[in-house]
Amino acid sequence: MAEKKIAYTERDFLGLRNELLRLTNTYYPNLIKNSNDASIYSVFLDLNAAVADNLHYSIDRTLQETVLQFAQERSSLFNIARTYGLKIPGNRPSITLCDLSIIVPALGDKEDFRYLGFLRRNAQVRGGGQVFELLNDCDFSSPYSVDGAPNRTKIPNFNANGIIQNYTITKREVVVNGVTRVFKKEITEIDNKPFLKIFLPERNVLGVTSVIEKEGLGYTTLPSSLEFITARDNKWHEMHALAESEVFEIDQSTPPDEPGLKVGKYTLTDNRFVTEYTPEGFFFLTFGGGNNDSQKLLNEFSKFNIKVQPNKIINNVSLGSMVQPNRTLFVQYRVGGGKASNLGAGAINSLGTIDFVVSGPVSTINSSVVGSLKVTNVTSALGGDDQMSTEEVRNYVSFNFAAQNRAVTINDYVARVRTMPSQFGAAAKVGVTEIENKVKISVLSYNSDGTLTSSVSSTLKNNIAEYLSNYRMLNDYIEISSAKVIDLSFDIDLVITNDVNQGQVVSNAINSVKEFFDIDSNELGLTINLSELYSKVSQQPGVLNVIDIRVFNEIGNGYSNSTISQPLKSGTNRQLQISDQTIFFMPDEMPQIRKPDTDIRVRVKQINRANIS
Repeated sequence: MAEKKIAYTERDFLGLRNELLRLTNTYYPNLIKNSNDASIYSVFLDLNAAVADNLHYSIDRTLQETVLQFAQERSSLFNIARTYGLKIPGNRPSITLCDLSIIVPALGDKEDFRYLGFLRRNAQVRGGGQVFELLNDCDFSSPYSVDGAPNRTKIPNFNANGIIQNYTITKREVVVNGVTRVFKKEITEIDNKPFLKIFLPERNVLGVTSVIEKEGLGYTTLPSSLEFITARDNKWHEMHALAESEVFEIDQSTPPDEPGLKVGKYTLTDNRFVTEYTPEGFFFLTFGGGNNDSQKLLNEFSKFNIKVQPNKIINNVSLGSMVQPNRTLFVQYRVGGGKASNLGAGAINSLGTIDFVVSGPVSTINSSVVGSLKVTNVTSALGGDDQMSTEEVRNYVSFNFAAQNRAVTINDYVARVRTMPSQFGAAAKVGVTEIENKVKISVLSYNSDGTLTSSVSSTLKNNIAEYLSNYRMLNDYIEISSAKVIDLSFDIDLVITNDVNQGQVVSNAINSVKEFFDIDSNELGLTINLSELYSKVSQQPGVLNVIDIRVFNEIGNGYSNSTISQPLKSGTNRQLQISDQTIFFMPDEMPQIRKPDTDIRVRVKQINRANIS
């Protein structure tokens, strides 16, 4: 029998039917006598073509759902992300800065330090139908935040006789949208299995903040917030993947060299879990698979005083411990977020559940201080967003796969430094350069007056180096050093009209320069086009012309000792030699106007508008 030639390109119903008809007429011409639409032959043609069409569609759709660019089902995109080792986030919370103010009595010519209270983190503040929680502890006795930045102000309040009666003490702290909750899970023999999954009961989960376990069952009370914070041996650690065996946590044995900071180090742990969202928006935790060989080996090696990290050798098979039976897990998590959490400045103005401790000698004054606590957000609450759409998930997977939880590019290193937990310190500015396999990271900190300083604590530098050690490429050498603060001053000559307030014009010009060189808006290694500053100043009301802007590098006498890399004019008081209206800074240099009131000097010449031709 001759080989039957089949047209494999026919894939839709009509094409398949015509192909079946052609095959029958070609190879079985005498078999079918009646092929009209009412014949049994036509029925069989339709049925077979329909079955083949459905099979082709199913095969195409199945294959399509495995390809990132073409997948249409949300569940398929989640599966692809899981294959790539990526987690799809859920709701995102907004975040803002709040001023928390108390009134404390005066003691002599200062505030009575005995009544400077302590507000524990997770304290709730409210506004716009939303709940926000304090991200870190707020200690009114300290002028610094937990990451070492200055964040306290005090204002004296006078009585009718002009005598200081009390002080308003204000701390500026970070608050994040959401409410902390605790889920209890009793582990029985049925739950004693590899990769135990625990689903939380709500859909708007923002993430897990802490998981601890206690021996026994039947607990009727939940652990306190302090227990979740201070737990050590009974704590479970969230990891990016169960194959990871080290967690970055506080090193209790090493004192920091800066108040408010904690020394961080990587610690081996088998108590691991990972978190994940379902395509439907539910949130669950997955615990280890029961292989804790690395911890067992470490314990055995330590008996012989052998300094080795077995996890570096067997990390590929160590997937953490199983949760043992006859124990109770307490999962502390947060719910909230979404676009609705984005609020304007001043919208947060009331208190919710708080833990505020004032321990002065007089109880009535303690109560008065607690009652005086007020809150307001000084910036808009931004960053809140709903769960990703299907297309957003597709883009998220596509653009995040390249990094794969490692530091490869310069931007990767900057991002990783920014993600280090705040209790270990936070760099005010970060700059990264790379020469061959040497990655140089330059950092700056804040002074107590809010200006930048090159005096970065050794604890912060060491924490950054230690934190990056698990993300750097194998052949990358990391060097952490202090960046340079370049203090600038300005002489500005203006021509203004005689129908404006001279003092107001000068003030506007100074503010323009301050905004242009705002340290919060600029980064290390920037290049400045001075013509943009000319334009900004010239746009102020009453300014006819900007005659000249001269820039100087101030050093010593309260300024930084760092000199700019740009050449200086000879025979001048450290005036910058500027060509092509450009001021350039090296990757480890950051410009700053340390004393704006004296470092921005404006001279004006007023002329009559009528004389302008």
